[in-house]
Amino acid sequence: MSEAPDPAEEPQVFYSSRPRLIHLAVNIAIAPVLLYLLGAWPWPPVLPHYIVFAITTLMALRFARRRWSTPRLVLDASGLSCGKFYAADDIYRAEPSMRAVTLTLLADGKVKNEVISLGWASREDCHAIQHLLAQRFQREVPDDSSP
Repeated sequence: MSEAPDPAEEPQVFYSSRPRLIHLAVNIAIAPVLLYLLGAWPWPPVLPHYIVFAITTLMALRFARRRWSTPRLVLDASGLSCGKFYAADDIYRAEPSMRAVTLTLLADGKVKNEVISLGWASREDCHAIQHLLAQRFQREVPDDSSP
């Protein structure tokens, strides 16, 4: 009979919210329109304007494609990776806050708080991440009174 794997050992991977990525990419792509609205570029558009539109559209597509398939947060047995790596042994507590998680961790021999923003995640993923981290990291914080 095989044993069920421990959920703490399975890597949990979260990606950027697709609607947020699309929204950001569209904002990047239409940014040159602001130059018309501000009156910096005359109407009708000419060849240099079309070149700028093409470049910003390509930049927007590269931005979205790169973030579409790259995980933003990975939680596994070794720790948490979200922008930087936090070892599981160093994390004492994870407390949910508004679209963020506050980690209490041991860094450089001192207890510190680190806020991880979850503004990139969908609402469901944000709640799932907060719940998962709060369940997994609930150790007692050591005294910081030692010299």
